[in-house]
Amino acid sequence: MNFPERPSVRGRTRRALALVAVSAAALLAGCAAPGMWASSAPVAHGATASAAPLIAVPPTSVGTWYDLGHVMAPWLAGDAPVPVSGPEAPTRLAGLRREDGRWLAIVIAQAAPAGGAPCPMPNSLHVVDTGSSADGCLRLRRDADFDRWLERQHSVLYQWLEGRGWASRPRAWISYRVPAAGRAIETHALLDPVLLEPTTRNNDDFLAGGQPGLQWARAFAAATRAASGGMLNVPPFPFAPQVGLAAPPVVVAPPAPVRATQVPARPAVQAPRRDRE
Repeated sequence: MNFPERPSVRGRTRRALALVAVSAAALLAGCAAPGMWASSAPVAHGATASAAPLIAVPPTSVGTWYDLGHVMAPWLAGDAPVPVSGPEAPTRLAGLRREDGRWLAIVIAQAAPAGGAPCPMPNSLHVVDTGSSADGCLRLRRDADFDRWLERQHSVLYQWLEGRGWASRPRAWISYRVPAAGRAIETHALLDPVLLEPTTRNNDDFLAGGQPGLQWARAFAAATRAASGGMLNVPPFPFAPQVGLAAPPVVVAPPAPVRATQVPARPAVQAPRRDRE
């Protein structure tokens, strides 16, 4: 009687162990994939050709920047044609949070592999062109939650942020789309108005109060146009203190001790006696 040779059994055992090792390696790689959960570390680095642009944040002392992940999400804009269907858009997020837990800024960058959609017709949210944003794709709303505007106009963006606890009010909304025929890029910034608007004390301050926010929006649009190279450089906020070197302590010499001189009290003046007047 012929029996199977022992080496064939050992070969099958080796193949089974190899399959188990490959499966375990794939499982570990899936668990360690970046962008699946929010991170408490500073904004991370590393991107691929199909990933959303990296987000480089400005240093500030009003809070801490957090990397909120690199995930696949639905296209969050609501006023233009959507270049992808379903949660298939590579999306990168960063958030500026204060020590008390309030989110001061949420910056979002989305990318689509191809098929950039044109911008819609300009409306009341269109920022007037000054030569730096001739394509008219810049959108700005200073009071995004007033009268439920953000919820009505950008319901996907609104619900997506609310479901993750990344919403704070009041907030301004700024968005820009690169209307290129190739890779589509769109960015959103939801900011606490105190980062963009100065404190107004008179009529002149009030009339000029919107200029810093408008200039920041145009700088954000320019950064989005340059993000096709893989990096979104968020411009510094005009009213957020920058992180700098601590000032050297001021050394003040103590004052000279004061010497007190005791003055003897004057004797009391006696009233004249009537019998000697």
